[in-house]
Parts: sequence; C-alpha cells; structure tokens
Amino acid sequence: MRYETARQHLTQVLGDLRTWEVLNPAGGAVSVRLPDGNILMSATRLAFDRWNVSLRDFIVLAPDGAIVEQTGGLGASGTPMHLDLYRMLPRAGAIVHTHAPYSLAFASLGLPVPTVTNRADMFGEIPCLHADDSTVKAGFLDNPVPLDMPEGMVQRPDVAAVTLLEYRPQLEKVIAPRAAEMERHGLAFTLYRHGAFTVGRQMEETADLMLRLEESARTALLQTQLTGGVIYPNRLYQAEHMASVDAAIPAQVSS
Repeated sequence: MRYETARQHLTQVLGDLRTWEVLNPAGGAVSVRLPDGNILMSATRLAFDRWNVSLRDFIVLAPDGAIVEQTGGLGASGTPMHLDLYRMLPRAGAIVHTHAPYSLAFASLGLPVPTVTNRADMFGEIPCLHADDSTVKAGFLDNPVPLDMPEGMVQRPDVAAVTLLEYRPQLEKVIAPRAAEMERHGLAFTLYRHGAFTVGRQMEETADLMLRLEESARTALLQTQLTGGVIYPNRLYQAEHMASVDAAIPAQVSS
C-alpha cells in the first residue's frame, strides 16, 4: 500500500473533523495533493460508515482522475470538482468538503456566507455557486450527453453532470481568477443546497479553514437572534454606521 504516511495523516484529520462536528453521514470528502502530483482522496461511502476510517479507505488518483492505486472504494461524485480545483489553483495542497450544518443553512438559500468574525476575514468573499441538482439530473437522464468522467470516481453520469456541466464553468469564472490569493490564504465557497468547500495549501490549514467558515456561519445566524433578523458583517462596524447598528440591537442587549 503506497503513501501510508499520508493515509495516516488524512485518517487523523478526518477524526478531528468528526470530533469538531463538521462531518456527518450526509456526505463529504477530503483530498490532498501528494509531492509527486497524485491526489490522495477519501473513498466514497465513508460518510455512510459514520466516517470510521481505516488506512485502506482512500484512493490515489492521477491529476486527470485515472486510478493510481485503489485499496478501498472509488472517489465520490465530487471527484471532478477536487481535480478541477487542483488544476485551477496551483498552490492548492488540500481540499475539505463537508455538509456542516451552519454553512449549509446559507447554502440552502443560495446565499454567500458572511464574514462576521475576525477569523473569517482572511477569506474575502465566500460565494455560493448555484445549480439545480434535480433539474440537471433529470435533464441529463432524458437527454444524455457525453461526459469526460474520471476513471477513479463512482460512475453515476447523472450526478457527475451537475459538476461537469454546471459547476465547472462557475469554478472557472468565480474561483480560478482568485488563484493568486492562495499565496496569502485559502479559499472557501458553498454549493447551493449541498455543502461547503475549503481549499488550502496543506491539510491542517484546510481543516482549520472549514472550522473558520462554519464558525462565521454559526455566528451570523446567532446575530439574527440579537438584531431581529439582521446580519452585520465586519465592514458595517464603522463610525458612520454605528447609529444604525445600535438602533437594530434591542436596548437590553446594548445596555
């Protein structure tokens, strides 16, 4: 079995993410770019197994998605997005995808996650990419088109169509132009009604980015309990805005 040290590392990170309650049986995946350029990725169905991970529960892919070594299942349906992100972002070293609850609340409405904590300021924008999964899948099943599906992923063309036909162009337009930001910090985005992605230079950073993202989403939702439904990103806390902020906060909270 190749890349045993990297497998041990990813197993530990997955355990941490489960402990921090950002992984759940709804799905998700992690991957890391290895020194030789290959991609080590968690195998499909791990979520259904409650993220009880062994060293064999990974697949090694070439940058084009060909199988280098398969000791467990295939890559999940999001495999093309991982491969696209590594191709578009040369500094990307690791990717974490989860269905964490607070960022998913924003994604369920197609809303970007606001950066309301200082730990999230590093992200800049946290966009939500949009695709209507059910409509795309139904349309593909009615009128299939050829898809360039990676060898090392679950062979479900209708699911892959959402990524390849809808999300890939959005990654090229929204995420790829931000490649230079990876010299300073990682990136984050969500998928409509699906979940969150963070992209960092190495795995510890990328896992921490997911925690920062979820923390900001959670805090934004808690803000609404204090303000009567209004979210105040950091940029609003300036002198010219303080009067409107104070007016929005109930007297018993601001006193």
